[in-house]
Amino acid sequence: MCKKLVLGIFCIVFFSSCSLFKKTSTQIHIGSFTIEENQEMVSSSKQFLGIPYRNGGTDLDGMDCSGLLYTLYLGHSFIIPRTTTQQVEFGYLVDKKSLNIGDWVFFKTNGSTMINHVGLVTLISSNHILFIHASTSKGIREDDLFQNYWSQAFAKAIRPFRRLN
Repeated sequence: MCKKLVLGIFCIVFFSSCSLFKKTSTQIHIGSFTIEENQEMVSSSKQFLGIPYRNGGTDLDGMDCSGLLYTLYLGHSFIIPRTTTQQVEFGYLVDKKSLNIGDWVFFKTNGSTMINHVGLVTLISSNHILFIHASTSKGIREDDLFQNYWSQAFAKAIRPFRRLN
């Protein structure tokens, strides 16, 4: 009787940790932004639409892609790294199929072998994933990740860490 009880407990513990019984709930990592915070970031990001591109810029006179994110988050009292090279390491890796609003998408543009561009996911629907970014030719704008250019240039996505100022 005791052996059956021990064997039963062992089986429960073993199978509950087995990947065959993986939970399907949405995972929120400690240190991630809340849904509400991400919605607020996206809403605030719209105020920057149309601002011209300026390499290294972080103000209304012009911004680059990483400067857009830096300025946006700083305006909400969150400190994030300033450059794309630093930002690409500032979060949890997310599969393209699991993107949420507020995730950051990274690209290798213009034939680059290194990640050199970043945007913020602003809208997800069945046939669109929009992201806001700083285009060198058209300034701050939204584009669709499913557009051929962006789809081919896509490198990775992250869910950024949350750190208060």
